[in-house]
Amino acid sequence: MRFSDGQPIHGDVVAVIDESSPVAGAGLYYVVTAAVVFDWPDIRQRVAGVVGERTSPFHYRREGPEAIGRMAAVLEKAQPMATVLWRSVARRGQVAARRDLLAAHAHRLADDGITHLIIESGDETSDRRDQETLLETFAADGGVPFSYDWRSKAEPLLWIADAICGVTTEHLLGRNSAIFERLSGAGIVEVANG
Repeated sequence: MRFSDGQPIHGDVVAVIDESSPVAGAGLYYVVTAAVVFDWPDIRQRVAGVVGERTSPFHYRREGPEAIGRMAAVLEKAQPMATVLWRSVARRGQVAARRDLLAAHAHRLADDGITHLIIESGDETSDRRDQETLLETFAADGGVPFSYDWRSKAEPLLWIADAICGVTTEHLLGRNSAIFERLSGAGIVEVANG
């Protein structure tokens, strides 16, 4: 099975990762968000409530302002700790950027003491590269110090990273910074050029 949807989540401190790669000039901004979530069962339920009775998952690019506003309100109450790393790259630079930014996030997440990392699945090749990155990143330390897997967008915890990635991308592109400023002002998100 490629996805770990429905499988147990290990421990109390969960991190979720999502990415975005919007066109910016002649290249792309490659943006990777890692959000650390405490008390994840309660937060997962609140995040799932953002879409109400709808069966399709939250996806920032497809949501209207009302759903994005509801998600921002949930995030303000939930207080995840999100770090967004980004890099301006040529189209062919995405694979290297993902490897570098994922490794940087993984080191920080290990230092933060996470117990489980959930990465939004791309395709089998990308997921395999991610696994190689994690194994190489911690090879000298005796192995990856937390559980990790890949899940589909059906996992509501991933919507947290998706939303933060979306609002940060819009901010970086100079399109709309209102929700980014709300979340940043609340101490929920910090951004660094990696």
